[in-house]
Amino acid sequence: MQPEIQVPRQVLASRPSKDQHWLKRLVENEAELLRSGSGDFLSHQDHRKVVEDATLEFMNELREEFLACVDLFNAYRGGSHLPNSVKVFNISNTASDFILFRNTMKLVVSNPALGVINFAFVNRSNGFSKPTVKTKREGYDLIAQIYPFNDLAWTFHGERIRVEAVVRYLFTEFVKSSAIS
Repeated sequence: MQPEIQVPRQVLASRPSKDQHWLKRLVENEAELLRSGSGDFLSHQDHRKVVEDATLEFMNELREEFLACVDLFNAYRGGSHLPNSVKVFNISNTASDFILFRNTMKLVVSNPALGVINFAFVNRSNGFSKPTVKTKREGYDLIAQIYPFNDLAWTFHGERIRVEAVVRYLFTEFVKSSAIS
């Protein structure tokens, strides 16, 4: 097992964390090439792989943003040990899906298909009522769009989004909905 690549501190201080992921993979691929004679230097040309990697990174970014909101929200309320606090859970057997939970309300953040991230509100108290026929998956879908040079952007109804805005909007909706459920 190779030691983990360490990022120089002066670079970390001057660059956003997003810039590290692709460079770290590039260094790991080069090290594998030198060690074994084979490395993955073509995955950046495989759009499917680009979308898969970007989705995992974006899901992790979303999770971190939501965790920061949950921590602050619970702290302002007096702590996560109190009733009605917000909890975050990973979804088993998935790479990066997770759930925000409070009272009977869940906000499920999932990756149901390549290049799609879905946010769905589920009220547990309605789980045992008669199921309604659904013709379309409910919730909000972010769709990955690839532009020249593998510039991947997440979009909602064709418009680029910012992760902070998405999290702020959905977390606010979740808190409002879960306060009365």
